[in-house]
Amino acid sequence: MTERKQAEEGLRKAQAELAHVIRVMTMGELATSIAHEINQPLSAIVTNGNACLRWLAVIRPTSTKPAKLPGALSAMGIGRVM
Repeated sequence: MTERKQAEEGLRKAQAELAHVIRVMTMGELATSIAHEINQPLSAIVTNGNACLRWLAVIRPTSTKPAKLPGALSAMGIGRVM
């Protein structure tokens, strides 16, 4: 094999390795993006659930009748309901 053929073969191998590394990095970025898209709504659900539990802990039932939502929210110090 001539020196030029060896250099071309080395270049081809380097390009193939670089292409592989790029594919692996792209898959890592995609996995990170998917993880964020899944975790963000789940975190919001947990946060909203915790807020609801705190609100429910504040409400002290004064009767056996269900509370009206605007009155209950007002009692908790939350602004008017639209």
